[in-house]
Amino acid sequence: MEQVKYDTIYRRFLAKIIDYILLLTVGYILTVFLPPTTYSFDIDNTKIPQNTDSVLNFWTSYGDLVLSIILIIYFVAFHFFGGQTPGKMITGVKVWDMSENKKITFKQSFLRSLPDISFALITFLFSYEYLPLVLICLWNIANLIQVFPDKKHRTINDLIAKSIVLKTSDNTIKN
Repeated sequence: MEQVKYDTIYRRFLAKIIDYILLLTVGYILTVFLPPTTYSFDIDNTKIPQNTDSVLNFWTSYGDLVLSIILIIYFVAFHFFGGQTPGKMITGVKVWDMSENKKITFKQSFLRSLPDISFALITFLFSYEYLPLVLICLWNIANLIQVFPDKKHRTINDLIAKSIVLKTSDNTIKN
């Protein structure tokens, strides 16, 4: 029965999907009210964007940075303050300190989110469209290789932060 509380792999996967859908929705809401980009054409009939709106210019230049900061705050804050992102709340799992009897610290929350923070910064700093996607896929494959043989199903993020994810219905840890 002890092993049941560690059976979180599929719940965590679903939680991550829910979290990214929520983040994409926030990103969409932030950009939906932007004015459309107007274009002019040069002699070769190539489109040249003509951004005259300051808000549009800001989002064109710093939109990835703003969305990256939102992603960082989302994961670090939710894990630090409640041990759960909305996706984890829905799927019934929670992040705890490795001792399994206390909440994670801010440092643990930050370390646990470090790969997501790194991918967000790479997305902002480099304009390679597929580089962050490839890195995220490789990271998730590495986590899968790590999580299945581990008795407590800890990911690399958990090992870095000395944390563990448990089913909320199966633990009796006090906040």
